[in-house]
Amino acid sequence: MTVRKMSRVLCALLLGSALSGAWASVEIQGVPLEETATVAGVPLVLNGAGYRKRGYFKVDVTGVYTQAKYTTLEALEKAPGPKRVQLTILQDITGAQASKYFLIDFEASAQPQEFAQLINEVSEVGAIYSSLPKIKKGDVVQIDWLPGKGLITYLNGQIVMLHGAPMTPINNELLARIMLRMYIGGKTPQELRDNLLGTSYTMRDHPPATAPATTTH
Repeated sequence: MTVRKMSRVLCALLLGSALSGAWASVEIQGVPLEETATVAGVPLVLNGAGYRKRGYFKVDVTGVYTQAKYTTLEALEKAPGPKRVQLTILQDITGAQASKYFLIDFEASAQPQEFAQLINEVSEVGAIYSSLPKIKKGDVVQIDWLPGKGLITYLNGQIVMLHGAPMTPINNELLARIMLRMYIGGKTPQELRDNLLGTSYTMRDHPPATAPATTTH
C-alpha cells in the first residue's frame, strides 16, 4: 500500500470514528448529556432523558441518573442508592416562578395524605427556589438524593444558598420519591415519560435506528 493510500485509509477511519462518536452521544435540543455521573462517590448511568414543555415553550432538558437502568416509575422510585435529576434550563425563569411550578407539580404528583405529611418539607423546597433571583437559559440544576443524608440541590455545580448559607440536605425519603415522580409521573406527558424511563429515544436529536426493547425491572 502506498503512503497516499494509507493516508486516505487513516483519514477515513478517523472520520468514521468521529461521526460514530457524535451520533452515539446523548444530545437533546442541542444540549449534550453525559452518559454517566458520580454522586457521593457512586457511579450512575443515564436512565433516560427528554425535554419538558410548559404551554408552547420547551423549558428544560431533563436527565435522570441511577445506579442501574429501570423502565418503570415504580422500580425507579424504589431503586436503592443515590439518584440525580438534572435540568438544563432552556428559558429564563425567576425563582418565584420556579417555586410556583414546583408547588403545582408536586401537589399533582403526591397523594393527598402524602402531601399532608410533607407540608414542612414542601415549604422548605419552595423557599429554596424562591431564594434564587433568576435561573437563566443554559443553567444546570442538579437535584441529588443521597440515602442517609437527604436531598440537596446544586445550581451550576454549587450548592444552592438559602439565607446566605448553603442549604441543609432535606432527609426525607418520601419527599425524594415524590420529587422523582414529579418529573416522570404526575402530569408528565407520555412521550417524555417514556424517554426518561429509557423505553423510547424519540426526543433525542439523533435517536438510534433501533428502538430499545420495552422491559421492566
